[in-house]
Amino acid sequence: MQAQRNTIFVPAGEGEQLKVLGMTHFTKVSPEDTGGQFTAIVIDIPPECGPPMHSHEADSEFFFVLEGTLTLSDPDGDIEAKPGDFCYLRGGGSHAFRNNTDSHVRALAMVTPGNDAHRFFKQIDAELDGAVDVPVVLDVAARHGIEFPA
Repeated sequence: MQAQRNTIFVPAGEGEQLKVLGMTHFTKVSPEDTGGQFTAIVIDIPPECGPPMHSHEADSEFFFVLEGTLTLSDPDGDIEAKPGDFCYLRGGGSHAFRNNTDSHVRALAMVTPGNDAHRFFKQIDAELDGAVDVPVVLDVAARHGIEFPA
């Protein structure tokens, strides 16, 4: 990443790479870079992968689908988002996203303010290195304001 005046430039294919719940996150900008305003991540979501329904009070999420079809869910149902589609998930509401296809999905996700989410992603990567261990995920999530319904 190169800082130029007020500009942060991250070339294609670069950014901090984190393995989170079977997905690969490429952090393009972190809350540390934005003064705690947001984090921007390109997420590579393998087939049949994605987090279950969850909520977080502090963070809202924005998804812009780059490749594939991403299923975004809330208590009212599912939305099938395709390349070029945009979706906003309000903080405090329950939601999930999943790749229900047999092809990879890539999406740009922005989380605002993103501080809790970024710390969660980094800790999950450090502790699990891409694996999914439900008790560990629940413990780390609880420490970062993320709740999974029972």
